[in-house]
Formats: sequence, C-alpha cells, structure tokens
Amino acid sequence: MKNFRFVLLLALSCCFSLSQAQDLQKIEKEKLKLELFEEEPFHTPLSEKYTGKVVFSKEELTRELPESKYINTYTLGDKLSIRAYFEHSVANSMLIQLVESGKKAKEVNQNKSWFKTKSKYLIFLYLDGNEIAGTSYAEDFSEESMTSFLSLRADLNDGTEKIFFGESLYKALLLKQDVLTPGKHKLRFEFVPIKTWSYGSDFKYQPIAVGEIDMIVPKEIKLNTTDCFPQKVLDDPKLEQEALKATKVLFKTNAANALKAILPFQDVYIIRDEYGNIVKKSFMAAIACKSDKEVWYDYYIFDKMYDGTKYLDAVVSKDITLNGYTTPSGKNVHKDCLKFLK
Repeated sequence: MKNFRFVLLLALSCCFSLSQAQDLQKIEKEKLKLELFEEEPFHTPLSEKYTGKVVFSKEELTRELPESKYINTYTLGDKLSIRAYFEHSVANSMLIQLVESGKKAKEVNQNKSWFKTKSKYLIFLYLDGNEIAGTSYAEDFSEESMTSFLSLRADLNDGTEKIFFGESLYKALLLKQDVLTPGKHKLRFEFVPIKTWSYGSDFKYQPIAVGEIDMIVPKEIKLNTTDCFPQKVLDDPKLEQEALKATKVLFKTNAANALKAILPFQDVYIIRDEYGNIVKKSFMAAIACKSDKEVWYDYYIFDKMYDGTKYLDAVVSKDITLNGYTTPSGKNVHKDCLKFLK
C-alpha cells in the first residue's frame, strides 16, 4: 500500500511538473508575439552587471559614473543619488508581465498604444523591512523615458534646497523619528511600474529594479532648511508678528504651540466690495508649531480689516480661499528642524 501511494504521488508530481513546463512554454511563445516598444541601444558592462538592481552614490549618478563611486553604506543627512537598471523599459516591462500572467499577446498588442501615454513608475522606500513611503502618482514622465529608457535615476537627497524627484521619500523618512534610532539600518528601494488608466491599470506589477543599502543614523542628523519649513519669500517682520499673534488668539489655550510665522508668498491682496471700496487686505502665512511629541507647520489666511482710515491688526480669516487659491497642506517635520526657527 505504501509503495502504491509513493508511486501515485510520484505520478502526480510528474504530471504537475509537465503541466507547469507546458504552461511556461505557452507563455514564452506568447511573449515572442508581443509587439514591444523600441528600446534604446544602451548596454554597458555596468548596466548588464546591475540589470534589475538599484545602485547608490554620494555623487550625481550619471550613466558614466564608474563603479568605484558606488557605495554600500550611507549616512542619513548626506547626499544620496540612486539609479535603476532595467532589463526592459517601464512600458515594455508591463506588457511582458501581463502576458506572463496569462494574457494573450494579441489582446495586449491591441492595447499597446495606451502604454505609450499612461505608463509611469513609483519608487517605494522600505526601512528595516517596513514600507515608509512611495513617490507620487502625480509625477509626469516623458513617453521616451517610459517606452525606451533602460535606466532611470532619482535623488533621495541631493543636498540642495531644490526638491527633485525622489526627495519626497527623504522627507517621509525624516518623520519616522521613533524608529530612526542611532546606528545601522537597512534601506530598500523598489522601482514599480504603474498603468494610470485603461487596459492594464488594475494589474499589480512587480518591481523591475530593487536595491538595498546600509544606512547609518547619526546622533544628530544633518538637515537643510528645505527639509523643514517653507522658505520666506516676503520679508515683513511686522506682518509676521501680527500673524503669529492672531494664530495664538485662535489657538487660545494652546497658544504656546505657535512658534513663528513664515511668509512664503509675495502677494498681499487688497479686497474691495462691489462698489470698489476697500474692505481689507489679506495674505497667507505658514505657522510653525510644536508639541511634546511633534513639530509641524500649517497654512492660514489672515485678514487686516480696513476701518476707513487704516488697516487693523491681522486676524485669522474665515475665508477658505484667497484670490481663488486654497491654503496648501501643512506637514509634520523632524524635531531637529526647530533650530531653523531661531
């Protein structure tokens, strides 16, 4: 009886393996029928060595950067550039994955044109195995970069005040203050294709490039001002003080939470009634705040009412828009950002 069971299991195993092999053969035949986008003729020893991987450097990671400039360890706060090498372009990778999932090449080919204009990719960041953030779905990429390019780059932190693609991940990482303990941690990056609309947009695509780097968290993290609060555009100390005072009145019992007003927009608008008479002038300001556990900033609209002879001190407006614009969303920032408020 035992021998019979063994033979039966062996036979079933062989049948499963044969069926699996036949399925793989069918998929490979379907893949040969795919009408892929023309890809750039980009092949170097480095691109072949690191196909499907993400590499890292403290320098701008151009394609020409030698491998000797690649790094395996990074200190949080330093510059970090990343580059992904793909076996196929982002759009072609999606076409291939759809066929590998069981879709017929004919069906995929008929919908190929949508991938030319609706292909994007996201970068997902993991810290010690836990997902931290992903880049925005709102990012735009050229058709050529999605259909042709076999390598793409981004910055986690370029060390300047400009915010380049990928640096939103860095800002999200800085907020994980409870787990950014001094010492060694592991960062993982995944480049994942997405189809934003129509055919193939409901499919969960697999990463086309993955990379990990050891990250050292120092006792004091090096921060730029742009890692923290909005930058002052309008220099008006009196207006800043009025906005801060008005916010503290609004907060009442939590007035101590409001630390500083920042004027990140140049315009102060004069508001008139239907007869052309001045009613008030209004502006937006960002208010930096803190509590025992958090540091953040929020935007508010402020009004300086006109009494016929002069403008009164600013108060927080009841309006939700100013000149057609709503206030931007506030954000939490790292606790060490407080040093920039001095």
